[in-house]
Amino acid sequence: ACAAQVSLVHDGPMQTTFRIRTAMHVPEAFDPATRRRSQRRVEMIVDTCLTLRAQARHLELDITVHNTAQDHRLRALFPSGAAGATTCWSDTPFDVVQRPIGLRPGYEAYRELEVETRPQQSWTAVCDGQAGLAVIADGLYEAAVMDLPDRPIALTLFRATGRTVFTDGEPGGQLQGPLRFRCWLTPLTGSVPAVELCRLGQRISAGLRAVAVDGASADADRNITLPATMSFLRVRGDAVLSSCRFFEDAIRLRLYNPTSSEATAQIESPLLPGKEAPVAVHLRPRQILSTTLGG
Repeated sequence: ACAAQVSLVHDGPMQTTFRIRTAMHVPEAFDPATRRRSQRRVEMIVDTCLTLRAQARHLELDITVHNTAQDHRLRALFPSGAAGATTCWSDTPFDVVQRPIGLRPGYEAYRELEVETRPQQSWTAVCDGQAGLAVIADGLYEAAVMDLPDRPIALTLFRATGRTVFTDGEPGGQLQGPLRFRCWLTPLTGSVPAVELCRLGQRISAGLRAVAVDGASADADRNITLPATMSFLRVRGDAVLSSCRFFEDAIRLRLYNPTSSEATAQIESPLLPGKEAPVAVHLRPRQILSTTLGG
């Protein structure tokens, strides 16, 4: 319910980017004298760039919030369309957790009230078997699937606070100025693809590293023919790679199976002498496995 301006930033064969600028008018701060939000309002600008790349299955969001308000939490809401869903999924270290969407009956009688927000490592998803959505985020560890008809995923972007409980205050806790966040949106059908979402979480966190080669190096290597695609390590199957390092003449790997079913992974690497065929690794449900290849 805010005024928004939409503009086209990129329109090419490899990617298209739209920019949405939203002007929100919010209370300036919390008034400790009246214990209410301030009657004075300030303008908070939210710039969102949405990018869709060729052949991609996810939409990229780059959000910049020009925070001018204090004492508030800002969340991004993404309607999922999973009206029939009763549970949601999110990842944790080496696992994926399924939780109910609605709060348990009688929660108001608990010593510590139950809240709708849940921790995540990189993603939260909800799907009712026909439609759904996954939100993959970089460095954002709180999300919720709200108990509303369209089952929106609420991703916490930040909390601007002057003093946390049991502290005397934190310098800079109000987070004034520009704040930047990144997340991806993936539509879902059928079941929640836990392994694929875990890998997307690694991709958004790790990013891409590009190395440029100058002209002199290119001339020296002109007689070398490189394949169109190549990977130093490839893992196929329902397993997630969490660690890879070289030790002497061997490769040490750590994988885990975030599903409730048996999983088999195929590991390929041209760095393993005599290992032309893939190496098969079997994992039990929820198992963390460390293995050494080569040596």
